[in-house]
Amino acid sequence: MDARRWQKIQNLFEAALDMSPSEQIVFLRKECGDDTELFNEVASLIKADKKEQGLLDSPAAEMFELSTGASMVGRLVGAYRLVEQIASGGMGAVYLAERADGQFKQQVALKLIKRGMDSEEILRRFESERQILASLNHPNISRLIDGGLTDDGLPFFTMEFVDGKPIDEYCDERELTIEKRLELFLTVCEAVQYAQQNLVVHRDLKPGNIMVTADGTVKLLDFGIAKLLGGELHNPLSADLTRTGLRVMTPGYASPEQVRAEVVTTASDVYSLGVILYRLLTGISPYNLSSYAPLELEKIICRTDPQKPSTIIGAIAIGKEKRVAETPTLESVSRARGTQPGRLRRRLAGDIDNICLMALRKEPGRRYQTAGQFADDIRKHLSGHPVVARKDSFGYRTEKFIRRHRTGLLVAAVIFLVFTSVVGFYTARLSRERDRAQLEASKAKEISDFLTGLFEIADPNESRGDTITVREILDRGAARIETELTDQPLNRANIMAVVGKVYHQLGFLPKADTFLTRSLQLRLEFLGHEHPDVSLLLHDRAVLMYDMGEYERSEALYRQALEIDRRLFQDDHPAVAADLNDLAAVLKRQGRFDEAQPLFEQAMEMRLRLFGEVNADVAHSMNHLGGLLVNLGEYDKAEPLLRQGLKIRETLYGENHVEVAASLGKLASFLLLKGEYDEAELLYLKALKSLHKLFGDNHHYVGGIIASLANVIYLKGDIKTAESYYRKSLNIMRTTLPEGHLFISRSLVGLGQVMLESGRPGEAEPLLREALAVRRRALTEEHWQVAETMGVLGRCLQITSQDEEVERLLSGSFKVLREQRGLHKRNIRLTGESLAELYDKTGRAERADSVRILLTGL
Repeated sequence: MDARRWQKIQNLFEAALDMSPSEQIVFLRKECGDDTELFNEVASLIKADKKEQGLLDSPAAEMFELSTGASMVGRLVGAYRLVEQIASGGMGAVYLAERADGQFKQQVALKLIKRGMDSEEILRRFESERQILASLNHPNISRLIDGGLTDDGLPFFTMEFVDGKPIDEYCDERELTIEKRLELFLTVCEAVQYAQQNLVVHRDLKPGNIMVTADGTVKLLDFGIAKLLGGELHNPLSADLTRTGLRVMTPGYASPEQVRAEVVTTASDVYSLGVILYRLLTGISPYNLSSYAPLELEKIICRTDPQKPSTIIGAIAIGKEKRVAETPTLESVSRARGTQPGRLRRRLAGDIDNICLMALRKEPGRRYQTAGQFADDIRKHLSGHPVVARKDSFGYRTEKFIRRHRTGLLVAAVIFLVFTSVVGFYTARLSRERDRAQLEASKAKEISDFLTGLFEIADPNESRGDTITVREILDRGAARIETELTDQPLNRANIMAVVGKVYHQLGFLPKADTFLTRSLQLRLEFLGHEHPDVSLLLHDRAVLMYDMGEYERSEALYRQALEIDRRLFQDDHPAVAADLNDLAAVLKRQGRFDEAQPLFEQAMEMRLRLFGEVNADVAHSMNHLGGLLVNLGEYDKAEPLLRQGLKIRETLYGENHVEVAASLGKLASFLLLKGEYDEAELLYLKALKSLHKLFGDNHHYVGGIIASLANVIYLKGDIKTAESYYRKSLNIMRTTLPEGHLFISRSLVGLGQVMLESGRPGEAEPLLREALAVRRRALTEEHWQVAETMGVLGRCLQITSQDEEVERLLSGSFKVLREQRGLHKRNIRLTGESLAELYDKTGRAERADSVRILLTGL
C-alpha cells in the first residue's frame, strides 16, 4: 500500500465520520465505485473507530489488516510447529511455536507475514525489523533466534518467547510502590537507551510492548515499525512511514511529531516513555482521547498540555476527572501503588511532576533527548539529588542537600520549609486579589534574597560546625530587618510579616506579635485601610491574639478584617469565609455559642460553594462547627462533621500534618465525653505521634495533646500515669507560652485534680488558684472553664474546712455548669455532691436535698 493510496483511504474515512451509518454506505459506494478493496478498507476503519479503544489502540500496523486468513495453528514452519496464535498485526501474526525437528526442545515466538500482505514494501519492512532485532543484544530486549522462508516463500523469524504481563498490569497486580515502579521503569529506559545507542528508534513504545515476567525481568518487544536513524536513504519504507498520510503509530502513546508525520528522533521514544511513566504513576493517560480522528488527535496531543500527575490524582480524588473509558477511583489507584490516598498526591508532587512533564513537552528539543537522560533524572530524584527537569535554583539545591543530610541540617530544613510555605501562602492569596505582577515580582525577589541569606546562616561552612538553633536563626534574621530595606517600606513590611508568622508557628508568640504589629503599621501607613494586604495582616494578628489568649483583641481584629474584606470583595469570597470562620472560633472560645453557630454555618456553606467538599478550608469549617455542636450537646450532628473533616484532611495531607492532628484531637475529645475512653486514647496517641514528628518535644501543640492524653488516662483510673503526663504537659506549656496564658491553665487544673484524687490537697491548692486566676483574666465568669476550676478548687478547699469560700466556689460552679446543657456531667456530679455534703455539714438539709434532686436528672 503506497502513501497515495493511504491518503485516499484517510480522506474518505474523515469525511464519513460525522455521517449516519446509512449515509456512510451511500457515500462510500459512490466514492469507491467498483473498488471493493477501497470500500472495505474505509469501512473497517469506521467500524474500528466506533469501538471503545479504537483501531489504533491495537498494534500500530493493524491499520493495514483486511482479513486474518486461514488458521495456521498446527502447521510446520521451518523447524517449528505453530502451537497458538498469540498476537496479530497488520502485516503478520505472531505464534507460540515449538521446535519440531527433534534436535532439542524449545519454545519461541514466531512472526510470519500474512498471505496477501507480501508486497514489496511490506517485505522490506519485515526484513528491516528482523535486521534491527539481529543488531540488538540486550538482556531486556527480546532477542532474535532464527529466521527463514516458509514452503511457499514467505519470510518468518523467531524470537525469544516472553511469558509475562504488560508492565502496567504487572505493577498493579503486585501493588508496587512509586519507588518500585520507578526502579522498574529505569530498566525499560536502559533497554531503550541501548537501542538508541545502536541508532534504533522504536516508535511504538507502550505497556503492551513492555512485558515483565513472573521473576520481574523486563522485556522490550515489537520493533515492527522501528526506525534506523540515518537509514532512510537505504530504507525507502522507513521514510514512507513518516510522511503525512501514512501515520503508523499507537495514538495514545504517539509523540506530537508522529501525529504530525514529522521527522522522528530519539526524543519521540522519550515522549512515549513519558506517557508510560504517567500511566504507571497515576493509572490513567495524560490525555483524554475521546476519538482517534486525525484532527482530534492533533488538537489534543499537539496542542493540549497534560496536567501534572499530582494534579490528576487530585482531580480523581474529588471526582472531577471523567474519561470516556472508566476512570479509576482514588482508593483503587492508591491501593495498587501500596500507599494511602493522601500520600500518593504528595509523593508525585514536585520532582516527579516535573520529570513527567519534561518528557511530555510538545517540542522535541525541550524534552530529554535520550532515554538515558530520562533515566538519569529519575535516578537523581531517587537519590535525593537535584533533577534537570526542575529549575536549578539555590533554594531547590539546598532543599535536596538537606534531604541527603537530614540529621545535621534538621533545624535549617525546618526553617526553610516553614518560610517557603508562608511565602507561598502570601504570594498565592495576594495574586488572587488584584493584578499587581510587578509589585509581586519585587516582593518575591526581596523576600527570596532575604530568606536565602538567612538560610545560609545554617550552612555548616558558615557556622564552622557550631550548632545553630531555630531561635538564633530567627533572631539573626530579625536583626537584619533593622538595617535592610529601609528605603523599601512595603517590602520591609512583607518580610516582617513572614518573620512574624514563622515566630508564631514555632511558638515564639511575643516575638511574633512584635513583628506582625510593625508590619501592620507600615502597611496602614503606605496602603491605607482599604487594602487586601491590610486585611490579611489583621487576620494574621487576630490568629496570634487567639493563641496568646487575648480573645477580646482577637475578636476586634477579626471584625476589622471582615469589614474590609466585605467592602473589597463579594460575599462569596475565600477571605470573607476565613474571617467568618475564625471570628466564630474566638466567640466559641469565649463561650458565646449562640453567636458563633450561625457564623460557622455561613462560612462552611460559603466554602462548600467555592471549593467543593474535598478541600482544606471546608474540613477546617467542619472541625470547628462539629466542636461547637459538641459544646451544645448535639452529638448526632457533631460526630459526622468531625469524622468527615478528619477524612478530608487525611486525604489531602496524609497522617503527619498539624491539621490532621487537630481533627484527631477534636474527635477524641468528643469520644471522651461519650465515655468511649479506649478509642479516644488511641486517637490522642496518634495525634501526639504526628505532632512529635512535626514539632519535636517542646511545642505548645505537643503540650496540649499530652494534657488531653493525661485526662483520658485519669478518667480510666490510672492516677499515677496521669500525674506524670500532666507534669510533662505543664513543663512544656510554661516554657513555650507567655506567663499567664490560658492554655497553661488546662495542665494546672488537670494536675490539681490528680493531686486531689491522690490525697494531696495542700499541693493541689496553689495550682488550682493559679488556674482560676488565669481563666478569670481570659474568660467571663460564666464560662464553663472558669466554673470547672471553681468546682475543683472548692472540692480541694472543702477538705481543709474553708467553708465560706468553699460554698461560694461550689455553688457558683454548680449553677454555671448546669446551664451548659449537661455537657460536663461528671464535673456537675462531683461539684453537686460536694455542695450537698457541705449543706448537710452546715445544717441545711433542705438545700442539700434540692441539689441531690437536680443531680438525679443527669
